[in-house]
Amino acid sequence: VLPLPYLALQQFLGIHGLYRNAIINLALADILTNIHGFVAVVTNHAGDDMYRFRKGCRPFSGSFYLRQVLASVNFDMGDDATDFMHGWLNYQIEHHLWPNLSMLSYQKSAPLVREICNKHGVPYIQENVFVRLKKTIDIMVGNTSMKWFPEKYEILYLEQDSAREASKSVK
Repeated sequence: VLPLPYLALQQFLGIHGLYRNAIINLALADILTNIHGFVAVVTNHAGDDMYRFRKGCRPFSGSFYLRQVLASVNFDMGDDATDFMHGWLNYQIEHHLWPNLSMLSYQKSAPLVREICNKHGVPYIQENVFVRLKKTIDIMVGNTSMKWFPEKYEILYLEQDSAREASKSVK
């Protein structure tokens, strides 16, 4: 429906191929948009260095925030040009921690998050988009798989979250 005006325009102007070119452009734009969406979103959530979890957790609990860091990866970042080219999607860790934070605030929060992760021995992964694409493809074709978070720690952290929640309701 969208390129139909080109059909009439090509007949009116006597220029053949306008409609066909419009259809080709729409198809290519759709394909490129989907590839970009895949690369921008899927690749910073998949890889043999990312964790999977067996059980759900309470939103905004300690386990929740730990999982946001362990199940997300940042791309190269830090300067306005790089961040703009990535559409600020290169700050996935910070985005998952604070989804309502402005894009420009991710630049400010990333070094603080990295510092906290280093202090507590939590892996903070930042890699080139093409390295992440390779790791994602390796997962997709079965060459590697994502790691399972150790079950005993998952249960321990979930129990700590529950105890913390229970102590809040007692007060």
